[in-house]
Amino acid sequence: MLKLKIIVSMLAVAGMTIFILGDTYLTTGLSVACAAVALPMSIHLAFKWFMKLMDYSSDGLLWLSSIVLAIISGSMAISVLQDIGITDIALSAAIDPVQKVAGVGQYISIASSISILIAVVVPSSPMRDDDED
Repeated sequence: MLKLKIIVSMLAVAGMTIFILGDTYLTTGLSVACAAVALPMSIHLAFKWFMKLMDYSSDGLLWLSSIVLAIISGSMAISVLQDIGITDIALSAAIDPVQKVAGVGQYISIASSISILIAVVVPSSPMRDDDED
């Protein structure tokens, strides 16, 4: 779970950084993609921890919820990208800063913040007793 936590945090921070530093449609699209991938991974991490906490082992439910969350996150990202018109313009074109912040900034900041918070809050491994000889 520690590797998944690191990957989620890195994707969320990379998405925020690309969004802040980039000024083209390509960088905006990449930042949305990073946030869209980090969000379902972090919620999968939380579900996995919660199922271990409750001693409920159902891999089918875990994978089903992960697939549903990935579809929802992907559709939100596609909707955000269509709102700014990324499908109708060259990716190397400069994006209007007002359109960038108003259309995409809210999605990236919320998705990345939730991903980072979940990755930080969820413990990395279950407690165990290593004192036995």
